[in-house]
Amino acid sequence: MENNLNVGKYHKSVDEYSDLINEVYKNYPDGVTLPPMYAQFVDKSMSNILIRLSRYKFVVKMLKKSDEVLEVGCGSGLGSIYLSQECQNVYGIDVQKQEIAEAQELNRRENVIFEVKDLFLLDENKKYDAIVCLDVLEHLSVEDGRKFIEKISKLLKPNGFFACGVPSIYSYEFQSSLSQASHINCPDRDDLERELSTSFNRIFPFSMNDELVHTGFQKLAWYYLMLCTNPKV
Repeated sequence: MENNLNVGKYHKSVDEYSDLINEVYKNYPDGVTLPPMYAQFVDKSMSNILIRLSRYKFVVKMLKKSDEVLEVGCGSGLGSIYLSQECQNVYGIDVQKQEIAEAQELNRRENVIFEVKDLFLLDENKKYDAIVCLDVLEHLSVEDGRKFIEKISKLLKPNGFFACGVPSIYSYEFQSSLSQASHINCPDRDDLERELSTSFNRIFPFSMNDELVHTGFQKLAWYYLMLCTNPKV
């Protein structure tokens, strides 16, 4: 392969490194254009990307290579693409057409499908090993959230798990104006666990501050991650 890049001289094997890096540029000549939400983070706050992806990193450790995964509220798809590296398939759905279009444009993996779809329209005969829903429930009223959780439980296999993540009510005053304009119901962790328990028999509650997952004092947490198992259906 013809070497086109000037790779400098500080490598163990300049020729080998040159061949390998040129192959990368050959495979991805245009790189990847991030959707506007993530482009904003690159411009304004790189830590926001790390914090968001750390939530998926926590969930991805729970997956098996054979798992069929549903992500509800997948947005522009970066999280679903992350999950797909550690499971069989990911089906990402969202009601926002623009974000699904962005996800489809971003995706390079054959085991991920993105579709504009409302959760309540999904066929309950199709069951999933894992269902992931991060940063969605806070956009729903308490009543709609309860129906949402019940629907999730009907789509989960008996031995599967539901990973739910929401910002805490204690973080609300520090959230961005964009978040505050959108969030309807940021809960206390006890209230969230109570709502989840209407549809699941076992719930494992965790808290997060930035990238750190812990089981510490919940009112100091800015984010809650709940792992739910044994659906009541």
